[in-house]
Amino acid sequence: MTNCIAIRGLGKSFAAPVLKDVCLDVSRGSIHGLVGENGAGKTTLINIVSGLLDADADADAGQIELDGKPFGVKTRREALNAGIALASQELSLIEPLSVAENILLAELPRNALTVDRPEVRQRAQGLMDLVGLDEVAPESPLENLTLAEKQLVELAKALSMPEANCRLLILDEPTSALTSPQADRLHEIIKKRARDGLGVLYVSHRLDDILAVCDTVSVLRDGSIALTAPCGSLGSDDLIRAMSGEDLIVHGNDSPRQAGELRLKLENVSSADFPEPLSLECHRGEIIGIAGLAGAGRSELLHTIFGLATEREGQVTLMEDGMEISIDSAGAAVKNGMALIAEDRKSQGIFPGKPVSLNSTIAGLGKLGGALAAIIPRREQRVSEELIARLKVKCEGPLQIIDRLSGGNQQKLLFARWLEAESDVCLLDEPTRGVDVGSKLAIHEHLRELRDKGAAILVVSSELEELMALCDRILVLSNGKAVADFGRGQWNKESLLAAAFSELKGERA
Repeated sequence: MTNCIAIRGLGKSFAAPVLKDVCLDVSRGSIHGLVGENGAGKTTLINIVSGLLDADADADAGQIELDGKPFGVKTRREALNAGIALASQELSLIEPLSVAENILLAELPRNALTVDRPEVRQRAQGLMDLVGLDEVAPESPLENLTLAEKQLVELAKALSMPEANCRLLILDEPTSALTSPQADRLHEIIKKRARDGLGVLYVSHRLDDILAVCDTVSVLRDGSIALTAPCGSLGSDDLIRAMSGEDLIVHGNDSPRQAGELRLKLENVSSADFPEPLSLECHRGEIIGIAGLAGAGRSELLHTIFGLATEREGQVTLMEDGMEISIDSAGAAVKNGMALIAEDRKSQGIFPGKPVSLNSTIAGLGKLGGALAAIIPRREQRVSEELIARLKVKCEGPLQIIDRLSGGNQQKLLFARWLEAESDVCLLDEPTRGVDVGSKLAIHEHLRELRDKGAAILVVSSELEELMALCDRILVLSNGKAVADFGRGQWNKESLLAAAFSELKGERA
């Protein structure tokens, strides 16, 4: 195979070196996987190739060739003109625009001096059908979509470049918010594009996906390529060892556990976003997983519990020392020890433009104030330093702006925020999205520690394997309804999927 893109000796530094002598080849007609821990330099490498960032200007900082010719674009537009399509993990979409406008924004069809609206709709609809957005209208405002739907819009946008013009397709964590059926559909699309001669660079923390879909995989560790090999010759353990330099120890217990006293109670709770009434109890020392397909109502359920949804009915109650505390707003939820990590960290989680210290301690700021509740910066910095060390966040320190961190490290800081607040009722929506496998297991261990200290935890995840490894019970939603409740030892992947599809087939599990 001929090289689509060849990278030789590439380097990039900010306050410290991020990429060091990186060499990478992506062949035409192949899918090349790229893995690495959070902060290893994957996003920086992608941004350089896609024109979002300059490589170091030194003569010895390496070079890039596209189809055998020197490639040194300075802007995203230059990269697009050169045939570099990108689906970014941090979605490059514009909320006020429609779905169709976002998909075709790079090359909006025109009729004389105006946008050709019928052509926009027709072309966008074809791409939406391709990625599985056939139930969304092209004219729908993007802001009305779920995160999973927005990720499919990002993919459709990357696939909108005519195949004759596209040389390299870069996919950065393309399945992080997708369910297994959606991910399978995407994989079939990129396999077909590769068979037609396209070069694909596939970046993901889902190692099983990498090994199943890609032809070759490279491991980036501390800014350098630590391994490049055919996927057929490797297993997940080999990739983990190359990523971290050591074997990964997996902890877990398949035995059912005895939960403590009742902490969270839902009685016929519903809302405009989650219309089907649901009753649920979560005890201290219990982790309940929420499973279901995209659109099943998983995120909407957590938002309803937390007090963010409109037209909420029913009762959400926290039990504390024999007392019942009604939760009727997000303010009441936080005040009484409830935490929420939202699915979309970019728009609902981090405070962009603010330092790591504020982002990690804001939920517990009251504890850091003096007699007049004025924040003491040194104490805030000390606490954030402890959280950074505890969760192994890769950053330059508490004063670094959070936007400069990798997506996975941003996710760790959201988790740190509620650890600092000492919340004991946790609503976690895709808490390990975009996090490398080592960090994911570390977060799982922290969740187990919280559970063992008496926390009541609800976890939404698109990865059934994660729920099966972590949870004491799994509640399955289908089409906005609770259709099954499995205890540990009662479930398997087939039974969970059957329940998830049940309301779509008119069958109740």
